[in-house]
Amino acid sequence: MSRFRLLTQTTLPLDPQLQWLLYAPKTDAFLVGDERAAFAASASNPNSPTALKPAREAATGHPCNLPIPEELYEEVRGEEWHGFRFLKWDDYDKATDVKGHAVGDLLRTLVFGPDYGLYVLHPPSGLILGLRGGSIQSLERSELGFKEIDRTKTRGRAALAFAAHPTETLLAYGDNYGTFHSHRFDVTGFGKASKVAAKERKASRLEFVDCGKMLVIGGMGCLATYSYAGGRFSLVHEISIPLRDFIWADEGKLVLVNQGMHGVTAYRYDAAGFAKLCEFKPGGAVQQMALSKDLKHLAITMQDSGGIWVYEVAVA
Repeated sequence: MSRFRLLTQTTLPLDPQLQWLLYAPKTDAFLVGDERAAFAASASNPNSPTALKPAREAATGHPCNLPIPEELYEEVRGEEWHGFRFLKWDDYDKATDVKGHAVGDLLRTLVFGPDYGLYVLHPPSGLILGLRGGSIQSLERSELGFKEIDRTKTRGRAALAFAAHPTETLLAYGDNYGTFHSHRFDVTGFGKASKVAAKERKASRLEFVDCGKMLVIGGMGCLATYSYAGGRFSLVHEISIPLRDFIWADEGKLVLVNQGMHGVTAYRYDAAGFAKLCEFKPGGAVQQMALSKDLKHLAITMQDSGGIWVYEVAVA
């Protein structure tokens, strides 16, 4: 039998509008914070979150503006974020525009989406990209920091979510009209863009899974999988559900769907498609989710209150 069991519900002095949530795998802790404060809650014993000391006081204006110790940031940076990785803390010191102004906002990228020009690394190629809703940059390192190689407009409307392929120089993104595109790039800049799908409502999240052989897309009304081979995407399975975000874990054996006001639902995915396992409804709109590395604990934040809820996950 599959189920979620609430372990703790902790109110914290955080601004719900700027609240972010991450998981630090080495420490095995959920990190939750806003732009002024952050806390760590042990995944296995989350009842008493501890306040964290920021690596830099008053980091506002710096691209790497999470108020956490640098060693915890390095843990987070070691994990992929939609196929990308964040840069080293000191690298973001050099992320400036031609007028010397800082470029990027990690905190708001986590909370609102990639529309702040944050520089991220594409690990397979070593290339650095700057992500915005209306444009993408490719950059190279220079003596003074970073130098732009190329810039192109995103296809469709404003892109709300990006994902990077794990082996190819290929991006996928979805916009606020529900159109999803793939876009090639290389060391010289950006190449051809192609439409993957057109859905009725805005995009929420994309992920390449199965070593890049499948693209999972989520929007406000759907969750779908597309096979990828020979440069082409083909629809495999799709379900119609409210969706704000999803986590794809254990090769699809556990797919967690954040449905906002409708709570969180767990699915299993296989050749037959999506099968519902269990769900919970915390009595409000779920904002963000994070899953522990052992898949046994799920943390959520709520849209209208500061704090963290942690559930035990049991999937049969």
